[in-house]
Amino acid sequence: MRRPLGPFGLHLARILRLALPLGALALLSTVFLLSRGVDPQRAVEMSDIDVEELTREPRVGGARFAGVTQDDTALTISARSVRSTGDLRESGPLLLRLDMPQGELQFPSGRVALFQAQEGRIDQSEDEILLRGDVVLETSDGYRMTMPELISAIQTTHMRGLGGISGDAPAGEISADSVELRHSAQADGGYLLAFKGNVRLIYRPDE
Repeated sequence: MRRPLGPFGLHLARILRLALPLGALALLSTVFLLSRGVDPQRAVEMSDIDVEELTREPRVGGARFAGVTQDDTALTISARSVRSTGDLRESGPLLLRLDMPQGELQFPSGRVALFQAQEGRIDQSEDEILLRGDVVLETSDGYRMTMPELISAIQTTHMRGLGGISGDAPAGEISADSVELRHSAQADGGYLLAFKGNVRLIYRPDE
């Protein structure tokens, strides 16, 4: 006879059922931060882990999410750890916190955009991924930019870098108040990159 799931078991089941609205989004791999193959009692004695806190706020290590947006861009996100906010036993949109997130947008044309940050958040109710803390956005066309904050939609390909942008462009150094990356409606299946507000380009031709 199977035992009913306890509170932590329900937390765990909810995380493993996680399905973000990216179309075919799937949880590809998870490794929990709880040590495996050790005596649980000894693990508690030897560590500083607050078991009660872990039960209230379940955490997943080595999480990786992948899927395809409505405009056919492949999106992959991974993080050193993921934790939930709120009671996962309740229904409704999930709010997940990401530690050291990084990801990739791969467009139908083959062009790629990479991003990484110190922390992030996936918010189903707002249909967005929010990244903060030394955010880096890099494209296969030769742009590499840093910014305080980057917001990405989940269902569509649309990213906005805010708080001041600085970095390298193929022709030199570039800075702006904000930057926007979105799917191109043209047949090449690529993206559009637009800098906005006090845009400055220091041209440095190859010597």
